[in-house]
Amino acid sequence: MVGVIGTFMTFSVVAMAQEQSDYAIVQSFQEKYKAIREAIKEVKTVQECAEVSANIDELEKEFAADTALLNKSLYPDKYDDVVSEARVELRLNQDKLGIIESSVARITELEEQVRSLSRAVDSMDTINDRLLASIDVMSKALEKNATTIDSLNHLVTSLRQSIRARDEAIFAMVDSMFMQYDKNIQGLPDQEKKILVGKMERHNVVSNIMEAAKANLKFLETTQLSGKDLAGMVKEQRQFSSYWNGLGPKLANVYVSSKDRAKQIAAIDTVIAQWGRKTDSTLWTDLNGEFSSKQIPVQPFHSADEFVANLSKYFDDQINDSKSSNEEKAKNLNHFADDVWNPSINSQWLPTLVDGGVITKDQENQLQTKFASWQSAVKPSHMFLYAGIFIIILIVIIVIVIRGRKKPQAGEPNPRA
Repeated sequence: MVGVIGTFMTFSVVAMAQEQSDYAIVQSFQEKYKAIREAIKEVKTVQECAEVSANIDELEKEFAADTALLNKSLYPDKYDDVVSEARVELRLNQDKLGIIESSVARITELEEQVRSLSRAVDSMDTINDRLLASIDVMSKALEKNATTIDSLNHLVTSLRQSIRARDEAIFAMVDSMFMQYDKNIQGLPDQEKKILVGKMERHNVVSNIMEAAKANLKFLETTQLSGKDLAGMVKEQRQFSSYWNGLGPKLANVYVSSKDRAKQIAAIDTVIAQWGRKTDSTLWTDLNGEFSSKQIPVQPFHSADEFVANLSKYFDDQINDSKSSNEEKAKNLNHFADDVWNPSINSQWLPTLVDGGVITKDQENQLQTKFASWQSAVKPSHMFLYAGIFIIILIVIIVIVIRGRKKPQAGEPNPRA
């Protein structure tokens, strides 16, 4: 009996919870549907029509699985019918305003992209926070074995890729917003600017860009990148900065009436500049270390021009060295080539620096030409080597021919007889 009562009570609780859940679903639908109907009455521009159209699409997708429940609550109406009714009402208002449906469809697509990218950014925020926390814990571990180091490297790679994806999503989201206005931000009426600002605030555009810049800076400060990865970070920083340089003035124009928002724009400039200085400093420190760790006396450098100039001078000094013996010169060349140039500088650093826009292709070629000149000054070129071998072979052939001519032919008297 007790078991039956318990089962009945459990069933009753579940039923009540389901009833409350159904009630919440119906209430949520009705509230959102009412807000859409009211917004339809207020639309004035193609952008507002597109936003309402996107809201209807979202409403339809959100409650598609609850069609049966909503059909009961809306009786005698049906779920599909009331959604269609909202679309028809919106279309009628568009016609009254003289707004072309194809324009609404194009901007609705952009608006849906904005919302999708905004959700992606939020999702990646959570993922990045977890990855960074895991990296912090593993980095502080007292004992690190091969497995721990591999796991840490994997996390760092994953975080870097996720941060890059988040950056791309943020700027793609903003592009989709501006494209709704054909990028003519400066000429927008104040009312439309106000609407655009509202949309940007709903999707946290400015704060997302700020957080993206901070996340990149923190990533650089808390991880140990080197070589190709570090030069790749320089490239990403410059791309981010380039995107921001194009976007910042547009945001400033939209936010021109707000001192607080103008301060936010300036704050982003500051963080991106800090990130840039940190990437450059870390890059040159790491690249200087390639030479100092091998006791190669290249003068320290802190910029691309200094790097090219100082390494070129080192090559010139070696080429013009008149004090060292040939054996010492060959030893210095082999040490540089085997320990620094071939395994690191020429094969990894130079291509990566060119790809990242840190140095130019001409500067890379300049350094490679200088190194080749050093090699030629210390070791005979292959051309001279081949020429020497050819001359030796030629002399041998001549000697053989001459000796052959002096040898008496059969039947002829030997002059020595």
